[in-house]
Amino acid sequence: MPSKNKIKEKKIGNAIISDKVRDYGNDPYFVKKTRESKEFLKKHGFPKELLEKR
Repeated sequence: MPSKNKIKEKKIGNAIISDKVRDYGNDPYFVKKTRESKEFLKKHGFPKELLEKR
């Protein structure tokens, strides 16, 4: 019976392109960076130049 979880890969030159990507959502590095970013935005606010004007 064929596997439903077949990984698709394509080789282009020396690079291999794969549809298998690791989930970094709970990685300690990214959790820390997210927390620091939220604290910074609470303290300093979001740049007004980047906000959509209404």
